[in-house]
Amino acid sequence: MPRKRSSEIDQPKASPPQLAGDAKLQYQGDHWMLSAGGQFVSERHAPGIVPALENGIAIVAYLNRKAPRAAGLAEISSTLGISKSHCHSLLKTLTHFDWLSFDEESKTYHLQAGILSDASSLLSSPIINVIRPFLTTLVERLELPCVLSEPLSDDTFVVIDRINAHHIMEVSFPVGHRFSRNAAAQMRAYLAWQNPERIDRWMQDWNPVAYTDSTVLDAMSLRAEIGATRRRGYARSVGEFTEGLMALALPIFDRSGRVAYIFNVSSLVNTLLPREEQVAQEMQRTAGQIHRAIAARVPPDFPS
Repeated sequence: MPRKRSSEIDQPKASPPQLAGDAKLQYQGDHWMLSAGGQFVSERHAPGIVPALENGIAIVAYLNRKAPRAAGLAEISSTLGISKSHCHSLLKTLTHFDWLSFDEESKTYHLQAGILSDASSLLSSPIINVIRPFLTTLVERLELPCVLSEPLSDDTFVVIDRINAHHIMEVSFPVGHRFSRNAAAQMRAYLAWQNPERIDRWMQDWNPVAYTDSTVLDAMSLRAEIGATRRRGYARSVGEFTEGLMALALPIFDRSGRVAYIFNVSSLVNTLLPREEQVAQEMQRTAGQIHRAIAARVPPDFPS
């Protein structure tokens, strides 16, 4: 099968990009707060293999996005396009297993802690328990917040952990928050050490989104930045994903050489930019410690 020309690979599918927000930076009293913007929703189409299971997953995902607000049967049914009778049965089943809680007075549902007990191993896996102390030490040395995320099969990134410091800015992304595939620092850290074919496949599905006026929106510039990330030895984003925010990121590889996680450090641009070289070196040092601890296979040109 002939290889696609670069112009075919890089042709974005999106209409002209619109301003959007996956994160927001706000000043609250005596410090800055970086939190989820609430505008990004991962739209993965159901495959139609087991409709009842797919509808149950859709209900859980919808209530997770609604949190801390609850939702009633009519809202869930109409929003997700599930018949009321089928939706009611699913809600009762999820409530029975303590994945949901039902408020008799308001007639609404919200997520219940039982779902955590059935998925708790994800947050306490052996590899995460090894990684977390190294990131905690990094945060203590730098006095900057850090977020650990995992790349998913749809190229988005889900927050696994966050570690805050005594700093002018606090990160409040909840565990489970999903960043879009265009999250600049995470995306570049993920792609920079991939092979050219993997980068080409990612570019085929690229829909540029203008998060700020500084967001990279053309394929040539994005490819150039991915290459620069590998040569530089770390990913960086300066006001591209959230106005006024700077982030540095690095991948964490597993024993097979796959990018298993991404960790990023962020702060206000005028705080992090003067410290960029020092912070990047400390992050590279931490990545090396993690990789040795988990016996990871890393690319030959990855900084140690």
